Amino acid sequence: MRTNPTFLNLVLLNGEPGQKLQAARDAGFDQVEIWREDVEACEGGAAALAEIAARQGPGFTNLQVLRDFTGAPMALRAQKREELRQFIQIAQALGCDTLQAPASTREDCCAELIDDDLRWMASEAARYNMRIMYEPMAWCSVDNTLLLAWQRLQRLDQPNIGLVVDLFHICARGGDAAHLDGIPADRIYEVQLCDMAAVPAQDKQSLMAMAKHQRLLPGDGIIDVDRFVDKLKSAGYQGPLGIEVFNDRLKRLPPEVAAAQAWQALDRYRR
Repeated sequence: MRTNPTFLNLVLLNGEPGQKLQAARDAGFDQVEIWREDVEACEGGAAALAEIAARQGPGFTNLQVLRDFTGAPMALRAQKREELRQFIQIAQALGCDTLQAPASTREDCCAELIDDDLRWMASEAARYNMRIMYEPMAWCSVDNTLLLAWQRLQRLDQPNIGLVVDLFHICARGGDAAHLDGIPADRIYEVQLCDMAAVPAQDKQSLMAMAKHQRLLPGDGIIDVDRFVDKLKSAGYQGPLGIEVFNDRLKRLPPEVAAAQAWQALDRYRR
């Protein structure tokens, strides 16, 4: 998949935002997934990061992460919509056209509001030529599998909302590459590769602990990453392919070392 843009989620790296961008660029990545926290930590904010990216790269795959937007209780709805507008402004300042908004993790999620919230989100984002990446996470209170998320997006048929395929969230619940069957390649906005040592216990805390601290680089665990990549290639997927690994040990390394290791892992699957 050598034609796919490559990216690194900056959550893997420690250091200042500028250091992270340089480490990702020097390792060979085309793009990065950047967090709002990175933007806020940068002196000069989004404008400074956009200048770095324009001058030397890498570009921005997306801005993360708009949490628990869909199905928010009515008392929080206006607040969440204002938060989306803030994310759009930051993304515009970065020169980025995509926001990541996972499915809700709230125990008090109002499931009956989700469709309306996604339609509103799509409409608001479209005003600024923005796209929304909807991610089913293993501990979400709704849409916690790729199949459920895809069924919702099919029903809503919003042209600027697509899926995030994250291998952890599929495989942590015992799934495999067959979960990609039937999903058109153009409705997948991004593929995040990673690995894990074992399937975690299925309670929320165990899933979150592994996801946020113990992921492995692809090829270092039990996930059949090759099978996922083969399926995507057969489907004609041409979108971003990259690394999203939350790993406490790797994050303690110098950013250039961790980024180089991530690139070596990704390069195994670029063929």
